[in-house]
Amino acid sequence: MSNFRFGRNTPKEIDDSITNITPLNTKNSRNSIWRQFEKFCGERKYVFDGNTSTEKLAFILKDWGYNMKKVDGNDYKEAVIKTMWNVTAKQLQELYFNKFGIKFDPFVDLEFKGSRNARDAKRRNLQIQPEKRKTSSSILTLEEYNKILKIYNEDTPDGLQKMFFYVAGLELAWRGCEGVNVTIKHFKEESDNCGLPTGRIEYNCIFSKTAQGGSHKLTDSKWLATNTTDPRICPVRLYKKMLSKRGKHITTDRLFLTPNPAWREPSSVGWFKNSPVGRNEMGKWTRTAAEEIGIDIKKKKISNHSLRSTAVSQLAKAGVGEEQLIKITGHANTFSIKPYLQLDGDHHYQMIDKLRANSTAMEESNNKSTNCAPSALIPLDTSRVSVHHNQVSAVLKSSSTPMCHEDRQSISKPMTTPKKLSIKATFHWHRFQLKEDYDTLLGVKRLTEGGVTSEDSIINILFDLVPDAPHFVLDQ
Repeated sequence: MSNFRFGRNTPKEIDDSITNITPLNTKNSRNSIWRQFEKFCGERKYVFDGNTSTEKLAFILKDWGYNMKKVDGNDYKEAVIKTMWNVTAKQLQELYFNKFGIKFDPFVDLEFKGSRNARDAKRRNLQIQPEKRKTSSSILTLEEYNKILKIYNEDTPDGLQKMFFYVAGLELAWRGCEGVNVTIKHFKEESDNCGLPTGRIEYNCIFSKTAQGGSHKLTDSKWLATNTTDPRICPVRLYKKMLSKRGKHITTDRLFLTPNPAWREPSSVGWFKNSPVGRNEMGKWTRTAAEEIGIDIKKKKISNHSLRSTAVSQLAKAGVGEEQLIKITGHANTFSIKPYLQLDGDHHYQMIDKLRANSTAMEESNNKSTNCAPSALIPLDTSRVSVHHNQVSAVLKSSSTPMCHEDRQSISKPMTTPKKLSIKATFHWHRFQLKEDYDTLLGVKRLTEGGVTSEDSIINILFDLVPDAPHFVLDQ
């Protein structure tokens, strides 16, 4: 046991630990962007030292925001402009504080407003060009998804891994690059209070894009459940089979491994090599599979992230609410999942069908009401009007559909009070409900649904039907 109560880590070790918090791909991206910014400044003869004013720095960021280009001289996509400018501005801010003790905030300070505007103006110009807009990964239909599953044989190293990847990727709503970082430590077989397996496997990657740990939360657990309907694509079974094929020579804890080409040979060490699947190789899995089943990948953007998009779409169709969706997907808020829903053509068609159906129903109802109503009510002033009791009675009596038992049953339940009712109007509405004056309530309901009159007129009808109520128009 150590004689020291507290830790003995040096400042360098602490700094290294702080640095290691940042993901490697984030570090690489920042370094790449900064190198391009340095080349830009070299061509422009811009110098960064303690004597450079913040006014000059604002001008440099303004120039960079509008004139950054790819190596081949072409423009970046509009979303890349935002990312590169923001990363550069943040690094420049840190450089001047750490090296010269100079503080400024390019994201807030009024002095840098022109720089921010130049970035936004460049993005706006690029957004006009379809090829420069940001595009999200397309959703796979269930038919396409099932076709992909059928092309793989789980009795081969490559087929087994990809079968599990597509099933787990959908059910766990994996992000595009999440699979490549998955380890066997992220999975844990669940047991009940008696220590017996429940048939579920808990998955928790601990850290994610929206759960970075430290002062932020960790990721919530998700579960893979046994598929009793179709055991062929049961994620629990496939996962256990993958573990059983990991030879004793495997020392890496990464789940997805490079297949061993000689796995069939008697002298082979096993199905897999002791090396993870490369990021670039794994990044092509879904795109390659989509092309194999006949999807035109030149017209549709298909990537591993398409599994996540498909999961959100299918869960939303199944009636899962947005709050539940973000628990499953790990999104930061409900606004983040809206782009996924907008991608789905089926959702759009459903909305259009409802719109057309409502429009047709309203037109038929209006025609029906126009034919039923006495001439005294045609035309009816839909502004601030008062309708007499005998007119309302005429509408009720002339209705082509007499009140039946089902009408009374539905109307006898508490009805939703028409909008914009004053306190007094609401009181009278409930009086009719308590008095079981179903004919009056049904008449008002029919007028409202049929669009015979305006909302204000409905309110006045309600008051006209109260024997002791004077004629008046409600204040808005």
